[in-house]
Amino acid sequence: MRDLIIVGCGPVGAVAGNLAGAAGLSVSVLERATDVFKLPRAIHFDAHIMRILQQAQIARDILPETRVWKRSTFYGADGQPIRVHDWPDDQIYGWDAHYLFYQPTLEKLLRAGLNRHRAVRVQLGVEVVAVKQYADHVTVTTREVATGRHAEISGRHLIAADGASSFVRDSIGIRLLDDGFDEPWLVIDLLCERELGRPNESEMFCDPRRPSTRVPGPGRHHRWEFMLLPGETPEHMQQPDVIRTLLQPWVSVDEVELLRASVYRFHSLIAERWRDGLVFLAGDAAHQTPPFLGQGLCHGIRDVQNLIWKLAAATRGGRAESLRESYEAERRPHVTRIINMAVNAGREICMLDPAAAAERDQRLRRAALTGELPRTTFQGLPPLEDGLFSGTTAAGELFPQPAIRSGHGDAALFDDLVPPDVALVATSDAAPAISTAAAELDVPVVAVGEMPAKRGNGLIATSDQLAKWFEERCGRFAVLRPDRYVFGVTSEANEAEALLRELCAMGRPLRGHRPPPAAPGISAGPEID
Repeated sequence: MRDLIIVGCGPVGAVAGNLAGAAGLSVSVLERATDVFKLPRAIHFDAHIMRILQQAQIARDILPETRVWKRSTFYGADGQPIRVHDWPDDQIYGWDAHYLFYQPTLEKLLRAGLNRHRAVRVQLGVEVVAVKQYADHVTVTTREVATGRHAEISGRHLIAADGASSFVRDSIGIRLLDDGFDEPWLVIDLLCERELGRPNESEMFCDPRRPSTRVPGPGRHHRWEFMLLPGETPEHMQQPDVIRTLLQPWVSVDEVELLRASVYRFHSLIAERWRDGLVFLAGDAAHQTPPFLGQGLCHGIRDVQNLIWKLAAATRGGRAESLRESYEAERRPHVTRIINMAVNAGREICMLDPAAAAERDQRLRRAALTGELPRTTFQGLPPLEDGLFSGTTAAGELFPQPAIRSGHGDAALFDDLVPPDVALVATSDAAPAISTAAAELDVPVVAVGEMPAKRGNGLIATSDQLAKWFEERCGRFAVLRPDRYVFGVTSEANEAEALLRELCAMGRPLRGHRPPPAAPGISAGPEID
């Protein structure tokens, strides 16, 4: 029996497999297609996702295939800016705020990463045709697409990452709920030998005559999206002459390689529930979002990071039912909040009434003058609001990722030196008070402060940013979950010990397994002098 079955090897399923492999779980990944989908679909992920890829040990393979996204400019009905977002260079999570990628390349790299894990078995050209649950495991019936041969695979848990038309979701009788937002857009992807527009900047044209957007992908890849107007059909919009006219302000179709021009419906859907016994929905199988914040793929990758450490902890003797129940309790409100933000942004962008568009432009320009410019894309994430948290200060926040140095002098990002398990960060004056309890629990302690003249074997974060983080939260100790969300912050050593014991009692994903150490000296952030 496998520890985990993952149905679907798109980007969400492949990230789940890499995370599970890094956690030492035995995994079967099942995918109907025999190769990655050849056309680009998702195009963006943010710093938190790059951090998750780092935890999955594949971030540095993917980084060279991305373009850093620095700015997003929105233009009003008169063609002048109404909103500009410049993302900071502070790398609070250890990476740039936003990245653009080419999905077929990303998927190939994610699948290559799966080959590093001996306990991860990938079966391509295999579809799931039945799912049956028992008290302590799940069994799926598979069929080889080429031969029709059937087989059975059993696992302790199952993650359905099989997309918007999920067979697993339908087979266990879970419905998708529609909130009513539904807009058709033409999506055009092409390759061009020259840069088109500003290389690290996207542009959103909130023109009531036809809302549209331009996004620069990595390398030669570029994307345009055009809203369909009332009465227009997908067949009409996909005609070569129509595509030529739409692209004419930026590029001639004669100088590009057109990859696709397809009409998609931008809508928001959320499954009525995300779990059925030992089966969990993730990614598009659980929710679908309009692309106006670029968070569709991000949602799915956050889903599986949240799931994998909990399923690993449950497999290794943790409080299994509490861990399982917390998945939807944490992820659904987070996803719903961001989907609502995307829908609201989309409704403003998709205005076709010239008078309403003019009022919007005036309102946003007034807000910009008074410093009240609303954000539609973000680096800082909303916190998780419910689930496995302490209820203390900062619980549910994503913890920053500073560069740290070991006592031996090796510099790296936090997650490269601290295994993806329970961890504790403390100000340097407070760290000694918790060291005995942390050692008893086998929990690493990172001290925030100056590097001592005589180095020991500890981990030191000489980070002004982190010192400020503690000061703003009036604490000296931060207990971190394996996914780097804050379990709780306190200023008292006895309270920190209690929080640490409480979290450890829930379950440890790496108990009995330790990932291979990171290469010393590698850092995506600034070196520590």
